[in-house]
Formats: sequence, C-alpha cells, structure tokens
Amino acid sequence: MRKLYNYQVIRYFPNINSDEFFNIGIHLTSDEKNIIHYINDEHLSKTMTFPSIEKKTIVKFIQMLELEKDINHWYGNNLRFSEKKAFRSGQNFEEVLEILYEDYIGYKFHFKEKIDKIEVIKTATKKIILKDFSDYLDIKEDAVFDFNLIDKKLHKNHYSSLGSMSNKENINSMIWKVEDFVYFNGSSNSSFELLNISNPINDIQVANNILHKSNIVEIPYYNEDTRYDYIRKIAGI
Repeated sequence: MRKLYNYQVIRYFPNINSDEFFNIGIHLTSDEKNIIHYINDEHLSKTMTFPSIEKKTIVKFIQMLELEKDINHWYGNNLRFSEKKAFRSGQNFEEVLEILYEDYIGYKFHFKEKIDKIEVIKTATKKIILKDFSDYLDIKEDAVFDFNLIDKKLHKNHYSSLGSMSNKENINSMIWKVEDFVYFNGSSNSSFELLNISNPINDIQVANNILHKSNIVEIPYYNEDTRYDYIRKIAGI
C-alpha cells in the first residue's frame, strides 16, 4: 500500500549573496515518524573537494539544529529549509529516506568515472538521434530524467534515465522519479524506461519485478548496438 510522506531538504548557503547551496540533510515525516537525517560522516569528510564548503561550518550548524527543538528556528541566510514536498511510495520509511538522501546528497560523492561514463553515453545518444532519427524523434532536456524522447508521429513521450539493473540506488532513484512525475503530471501517453548500461546478468528478475510495479521497463543499453536498437524501435522504423 502506498503511503504519503512529506520531506524538506536542509540547504547550506556558503555565500549569502549567491543562490548556490549545498544540501546537508533531509527532514522526512509520515504519520508515524519524524526524522532529520544529516549528511553522514563519510560524505562530510569529502567536502574538501568542494572549495566553497567548509566542513567545520557545516558541523557547527548541524550541532545547532540537533539541540534546537523548533526546526524552523532562524539561522540567518546560510541555512534554509526547502519547501515541503510530497512523496508517495509503497516502500517503508527507512527506504524512502535512503532514496531521498541519495538523490539530494549522496549522488555528489559518486566516483567521477561513473559520472563520466553516463555523460559519454548521453552525448552518444544525442548524436545518434540528431544524425539518423531527427525526422522521427525530438530529444528534449529534462530536469528529472536523463532523456525525454518524443515520437513525432504518435506524440508520445519516452522518459528515461541511465542506470544499472544491478545497482539498487539506480533502481530506487528511477522509481522515485516516476512516482513523483506521475503524482504531479499523470502518465497519459508517456512511458518510463530504465536504460541499463551494464552487461546483461542472470539474476535481475527481482529488479525487473520491482520496476514493473511502477510501470517502468528495463531496456538493454550497454553498447552501441543496443542503443541504436532502442532508438530505432521508439522511432517506429
């Protein structure tokens, strides 16, 4: 059964004259629980890779929040809570908290090689479409998904993101994206696909079942041939 959760992101603004911020925590609430999960020690120790972020300042703010009974207490312009957002999911409180932490904080600390691989595939996909399928498909930038491919003939949107079927974080992130999108926009004339950038593995049935419940289809996308096949299929040629 899907439950309703509400959450806020805790944002640290290193420079109050700039709109740039660094997420340092998630405030998640449900009918049963109310928890703030701050950036963990492992990630906090790596903030030195962000020149404008001072670890000791973040630690000080977190300590102040932990002692404060009213989380809306004002700490100046350096620390702010985002607006409340709704999150509907069949997963339990801890799993939802893990998904939100990854999407707002954890992803920044992934290995650069993983980020580069995804960027290379995204660039290659755009080149294929512009070169061979521009008469059939439009490719649009999307704030949530990696791609929004639009079938010009059927006017159908294909919302997709790159990931691995063997990576729990990728699967959870895709489910969250789709559930959030459907809640606010509906799913009329849209399809959702996880583009699997890893080689096929034998034990992915459980992951497939989880995706299927959220109307997400796994698409092989681990080499040039599979990418071309996927694009050609949605182009209808």
